[in-house]
Amino acid sequence: MSTIIAQPAREAHPDEHPDAAARRRRDRLARATAGDMEAALAFLSMIDPEAFEIALTAAAPPAAQIPDDAVNPDDAAAPEDEEPLPVCRQCGAPVGIFLARGLRWQHFHGDSATTGDQEVYDPGHPAEAAWLLPSEDPEDL
Repeated sequence: MSTIIAQPAREAHPDEHPDAAARRRRDRLARATAGDMEAALAFLSMIDPEAFEIALTAAAPPAAQIPDDAVNPDDAAAPEDEEPLPVCRQCGAPVGIFLARGLRWQHFHGDSATTGDQEVYDPGHPAEAAWLLPSEDPEDL
């Protein structure tokens, strides 16, 4: 069985379009078994915990897809259970990574959930991600 963790090697096509590399990774993921994915995520959690958290947050099902019997009304979210949100360190606006537009942080308006209506815009400066809890003020950056 081959590993899904890439071995370091010289890049065959250094001028290759980034979408081609993304398609190859997607195809490789489609061929991976559940055990392969679990091992890869465990490895990712050790070498880049932030990327691991971003990946699991992005992959979480929307609340509308969670069965009603899985939600316990007695499990009120405590303040320490709040999820941090990515905002621009320079202007405090929401930022996100939109895979269809590349792997860089971008400013957006709209729904801050992983699914929904978002509009990417250019405020005139590059997005620099910082993480804030919903109760924190972007002015404190």
